[in-house]
Amino acid sequence: MSLLHLPDELLLQVAARLDFRDLLTLQEVCARLYDVVRSDATLQYTIELRVAGVIDNTASRLVLGERLRILRRKENAWRALDIADKVSLPLRHRPSGIYDLTGGTFLLGERRFIDQSSTTDAVNLIRLHSVFPEEANDTEGPEHAARDPSTYWSKIDLKRQVIDVGLAVQEHDLIAIVTYSYVNEARLLASIDIHLLQHSTGQPHPNAAIPVLHAGNIHYFPGHCSVMLEISGDTLCFLLNNYFPFINADPVAFTIYNWKTGHAKVGQRRSCSDPTMFNSFVLLSPDTIAIPMIPLNSLEICQFAEEFAAPPATLETEGEAAGELEVPKMKTSCILELPALDLGATVLRMTCRCEPNPRGPLFSATHANGSVPYHSDPEQAIMILHLHLRLAIGTTRVYTMIVHRASLLKVMQAALARKRDPGVTVTTPQGFLDQYINLDEDDDMNDFLDDEVGQPVPGAYHEFFAYDGAAPQQQPSESRSDVDEFEREKMGTYETIKVPWAEWGPSVTRWFQDELSGPRWITTTCGQRFVRIRPDGRMHVYDFNSLAIRRFISERSMAGQPFGALPGEVMLEKQYYDWSSRLDADEGTGNGGASASVEGAELGDLVYGEGARGSDQPSEASLKPARQVKVVLGTTMIADPASWQMNLESALPYMETSVPSPGDYESVLVDEDIILGLEMDENGRHISKVVLHRIGGPIA
Repeated sequence: MSLLHLPDELLLQVAARLDFRDLLTLQEVCARLYDVVRSDATLQYTIELRVAGVIDNTASRLVLGERLRILRRKENAWRALDIADKVSLPLRHRPSGIYDLTGGTFLLGERRFIDQSSTTDAVNLIRLHSVFPEEANDTEGPEHAARDPSTYWSKIDLKRQVIDVGLAVQEHDLIAIVTYSYVNEARLLASIDIHLLQHSTGQPHPNAAIPVLHAGNIHYFPGHCSVMLEISGDTLCFLLNNYFPFINADPVAFTIYNWKTGHAKVGQRRSCSDPTMFNSFVLLSPDTIAIPMIPLNSLEICQFAEEFAAPPATLETEGEAAGELEVPKMKTSCILELPALDLGATVLRMTCRCEPNPRGPLFSATHANGSVPYHSDPEQAIMILHLHLRLAIGTTRVYTMIVHRASLLKVMQAALARKRDPGVTVTTPQGFLDQYINLDEDDDMNDFLDDEVGQPVPGAYHEFFAYDGAAPQQQPSESRSDVDEFEREKMGTYETIKVPWAEWGPSVTRWFQDELSGPRWITTTCGQRFVRIRPDGRMHVYDFNSLAIRRFISERSMAGQPFGALPGEVMLEKQYYDWSSRLDADEGTGNGGASASVEGAELGDLVYGEGARGSDQPSEASLKPARQVKVVLGTTMIADPASWQMNLESALPYMETSVPSPGDYESVLVDEDIILGLEMDENGRHISKVVLHRIGGPIA
């Protein structure tokens, strides 16, 4: 008996055990199997989740068919960039410079006095979806529609000055607030503390054994210290950059805690004597981080998994170690080089962000949010990296790099695999690492092919490493030595592989040159989308989901309306951006080419190469529509000899959709399905108004 002799009920049971790729293949076998797959909501939801790059929320109160309907509706709204559904959110407090946005929650700092500029006295939070009337709690009744939206803010005041915050709302209902308080009358030495609070109540988090973590006492002066804090699973990473002059021997300190136990999760604190070494990081997994190293112009990938735990205590040291928990040590897995700078160019600063953060195992979660049907897949999320360059000609430029978190994990795994191969020569990083870094012991896209030509999509994977697309797994334990990590590094026996930019970067990244002298807001990505307001007065959404882009193009083709046939649409499969003449012309203006845009300020301004097609070619004389869409599948090159030694090539596919900005926004931020437009005060220093644009309607 063949498979087709089975009843539909059994066929559905078989199909339910297939993964995404097999389902796509199954529905192409014959008309009956096509109907079986297309008619079942569970199978369709499985496919739509993968295409959209999101993960199902198993705690959702919604039935599966409703979740499928919401997902399709919102994906269509993103494609059309429908931002008509909006609510203005006046502020009831004086905003400070501290903010955060994740998991449907927006946090904004508060300053008590008008003349304050750099201090934060309290924080205010709001659940974004609660502002829209139809998504309020049923108990609020119809009078909710007339309620002042500003009353939805909740306030947390710890009676201390706030430096920074971190949110893990969806996973743990957790908010971490970093404060300082002076411990002497001279107001020079301050206690730095991390308060672990429950977001829903504002009280100490019930799962935190130590609700206030003391990070240390430092010489502190407001405005001369920056903090970054990220949470994933039970991991809390805390980075402190203290620029208090001539006092702090190690102005940069990086500490990793288990926030539930309150103890260090890593057996050493990483400190640097150079305050410019690094000032940001991204969590690639709960035990893997990426650190942009400024003097090295590279990304350092570090791990602190159980395999790197200290070896068991010997008989001689067993007594000393009694009662102490063994914790792993942070180890550099590989160093990913960035494009080589021109000899006269230097990196002033690197800032990075990747939203949402990866989650820990399901059993480690302390909170379940039943109101959300799904959420972005953290592994497929894009990391945004801003590089602020100073050039020999005396000007500055800002470049932005986009790369998927999954790509960095795969490159790291490939580097480790190469390192374990005895036939491959590895290099030992000396120089800057030995000079600046001290380890203080005391303190699915791989098989996605173009259906038409059968070739890999540029940027979908890197052919050199030939990865099979499997999720990154823990690597086997390396051989150990009684010599500690730092001493091995100094002796030249600490083997950390360096991966040249040409081997890992061009196919999995996309580079842009920013129009602004320095991006002010960093929460501009969520999942695989990146939003911004451009000088052309338009709101732009960049989607780096290669799978969704290819399916969209295929659907348009099968419907008899190929992409590029409508006004405002253009596809660029091969393109070259010649920046030499424009950048040279800007060198004398003092703005370092700030008006230039690598992706083209207007579609009509693009320099088209072979393979460009669409109704928006420069020869087209018709007026452009309000909505404009550009798909870039091929490699782009930036020729900027004042910044880079070679042309900057990148090939990560993306789709850019833009519409006229609906307000006088200084910038826009993005969460899962909401774009936040920010209006500033008359001085342009603080937020005066927040406008929420909900994409695709309610989530219920």
